[in-house]
Amino acid sequence: MDLTSYLSARDIVSNVGQPLLYLSLGLSVLLVVSGFSDKLRRYNRHILSAILVSLAAGFLLLIWFHFRINSSLPLINPLSNEFVGRYYVPPWIENEKIFFWTLLTVVWLLFMRRRSPVFQTNMNFVVLTFLALTVFTSNPFVEPLGSFNSQITQISEALASSDQQAVMGGLYGAQGMMEGFYNSPYMWLHPPLTFIAYSAFVISFFGSMFMLIKKDLEYERFAYNWIRVGYIALTVGMLVGFPWAMTAWEGQPWWYSPKVNVTIMMWVIYTAYLHSRLYLTKRGMFSTTAALGIFGFIAVVATYLSTYVLPGIHSMAGGGV
Repeated sequence: MDLTSYLSARDIVSNVGQPLLYLSLGLSVLLVVSGFSDKLRRYNRHILSAILVSLAAGFLLLIWFHFRINSSLPLINPLSNEFVGRYYVPPWIENEKIFFWTLLTVVWLLFMRRRSPVFQTNMNFVVLTFLALTVFTSNPFVEPLGSFNSQITQISEALASSDQQAVMGGLYGAQGMMEGFYNSPYMWLHPPLTFIAYSAFVISFFGSMFMLIKKDLEYERFAYNWIRVGYIALTVGMLVGFPWAMTAWEGQPWWYSPKVNVTIMMWVIYTAYLHSRLYLTKRGMFSTTAALGIFGFIAVVATYLSTYVLPGIHSMAGGGV
């Protein structure tokens, strides 16, 4: 393992990535301000484009860092000098999650058809909120892959030990990291599909809010179009995750994990929304459909937070993944 090269790349990510992220945050403040001025509003999409470029540069930096992990940290058995494997770490895990969610949301907003100034102003606040959450609660550039770094540092020390038992323990731990989490094909499919769904649901939430307030069919169609995108991505993501859960948590009561159950609740609410929409012209169903779209996003937030506050197998709060 070339730990020196890995740590050097980690420092570069931190030193370059943080200014890019703070630039994005500053631009998002300007974006919000522009929404309150008729003269500045015409620059809205230009500012949003600049935010996307800055976030995309940060994401490319993370991809480069993950490539450096792959190239500089090959796992070799020091006792037999046998090559064991490499880490293939996807760029949307640990403290990279909200950053990835933010990036996807900005992409959707940039290519979204223009709406009323009031609606656009709300979307501008969404960008600012997500970037503030990224910077102050889950900044991927402050301590890049903190959990991975802690584990790989301990493993490197164990592999360099003269104690054969310590070497075997480090080797076993390294293989466990690869096979159980970081190198899992599931991690390359399930999380990005989930965040595609989450980002679409962010936009649909405001569509449902305006649908409920304005009683406007245009906002109803707008909310439906985004919920449809999110629902498809969420359903496929859950189906992809199911066989992995069966394998990774075999023999454990993963089905009763709070995170799993809250996720199913979210899916049921959006299923109810789609069913409710079939009866949109019936009395009271317009408001009911809008309310379900709103409650669906509340469930999205609850699902995301449950990973960190509710104990369970599929959780960071209780020894899970």
